[in-house]
Amino acid sequence: MSIVDITSAGNGSLDRTNKLLAGIQGGAWKAAYNALRRAGDTAKTRAGQFAAAEYNKGTFMRNVTEKTSISGGSGGVAAMRISFAGRGLPLLEFRTNFSRDGRVQTQVKRDSGPSLLDHAFVARIYGQSAVFERLGASRFPVEQKFGPSTGHMMQNERVVEQMEQTIQETFDSRMEHEITRILAGIGG
Repeated sequence: MSIVDITSAGNGSLDRTNKLLAGIQGGAWKAAYNALRRAGDTAKTRAGQFAAAEYNKGTFMRNVTEKTSISGGSGGVAAMRISFAGRGLPLLEFRTNFSRDGRVQTQVKRDSGPSLLDHAFVARIYGQSAVFERLGASRFPVEQKFGPSTGHMMQNERVVEQMEQTIQETFDSRMEHEITRILAGIGG
């Protein structure tokens, strides 16, 4: 499982928010909460695009399980946790085929070249095709080969950096909207 914790988005804009909404009880916390929730939703939506830059987007989106929890109180800091979980993905869900000499070759990440698996073969078991590899010189034992899970895909440094940048930008733009909305609701 991969977890993205968001607690420091918009530190500079929180002081401004506190000053503007000082006369409204709970107004600053409500604005921060709503802006943080929207920033998290945007990051979750764009996570597939970020992972697609490194991996296959369809594989990621079909197998992602995500949960969001927002915590905090009127005296505390609003914090968000986005967790990505999923099972290890069979190697055939990535770019896997046979080389000219009959060996299995696979490419999991877009920026790396294909890797050759020396003792691997593709077999159909229980109606499903999968890549297996012999563990020794004899026929048995064999093990099924898997690529990364969706949680592992989200631990990629580039993907995390892009998510953090998206969260920061969305939080800052939404904070202005939330301040205006709260002030207009109190004034009208």
